[in-house]
Amino acid sequence: MSDGPSDSRRLLLIALGAVWVMAFVYAFVAYASTPNNPTGDQMSRPAVYLGWQGIAGMAAVALYGVGSAWEKGSAVRRLSRVPIALAFLQATAILAILVLAGAA
Repeated sequence: MSDGPSDSRRLLLIALGAVWVMAFVYAFVAYASTPNNPTGDQMSRPAVYLGWQGIAGMAAVALYGVGSAWEKGSAVRRLSRVPIALAFLQATAILAILVLAGAA
């Protein structure tokens, strides 16, 4: 009787989850700790934030793929969808802000 994916798959899922959490949280830390560019260019802080969120997004996609190995409806499979859902919501919010600001 199988309890789902192998131990190596579980370890990969945990590692990807840890990478996602670290990148997601560090995006906010890096944004807050990045000084403004002395030339007056205000894009350095958003670029750092979006770069770390991009890394977190790649980890979220990988986490989504690895989590699909578990049974449908299982808690692990549902929780593996949370990071990609947050990435989608965040991308939608950023796009909405850009459209409402008239920058797009």
